[in-house]
Amino acid sequence: MAQTALVSIGRVPLETERLLLEPIGPAHAEGLFEATVASRPELLPWMPWAKDPTLERAKTVAAKAPSEWVEGHFRFAVVERDSEMVLGVVGLDLAEGSAELSYWIRSDHAGRGLTTEASRGLMDWAVRVLRVSRFTLWAGRDNHRSRRLAEKLGFVHVGPLDWQPDGGLGTFPAESYELSM
Repeated sequence: MAQTALVSIGRVPLETERLLLEPIGPAHAEGLFEATVASRPELLPWMPWAKDPTLERAKTVAAKAPSEWVEGHFRFAVVERDSEMVLGVVGLDLAEGSAELSYWIRSDHAGRGLTTEASRGLMDWAVRVLRVSRFTLWAGRDNHRSRRLAEKLGFVHVGPLDWQPDGGLGTFPAESYELSM
């Protein structure tokens, strides 16, 4: 999708049964910081930004998220409807002919199907609004929860990623997944 077309895509919240997916902006910084700190042990092996989280860094990331939207980087705060608590993030990065899905959720809310629900909501939006027909994602080889979620979403395991992502504890081997709609 051309960058000029991305400008016209409104930054509006998406709704699922239990969640609001809100385009990340400055108002989400504190909630994202709190969710990161609450989940740091689980995030640290896979996410370099979990190594030393700070509220200031969360504010910077949240403030720059709207400008990244027009570059094809769509990040949504996962917000629980009932409590209005920020639980994590789902995101898409557009590439030629596909979109790479990413996700994470607070550890104390894992295992409830919320990440699956948020990811499906985002993917449905991407098919409808962005006309995405192919999704990709990667997950750490030893990140069993993330790999199980990919399979629950219908992704097919393609094989090892041909590069090693950086995590908070160094690089790690990862697996690649794809889903065509």
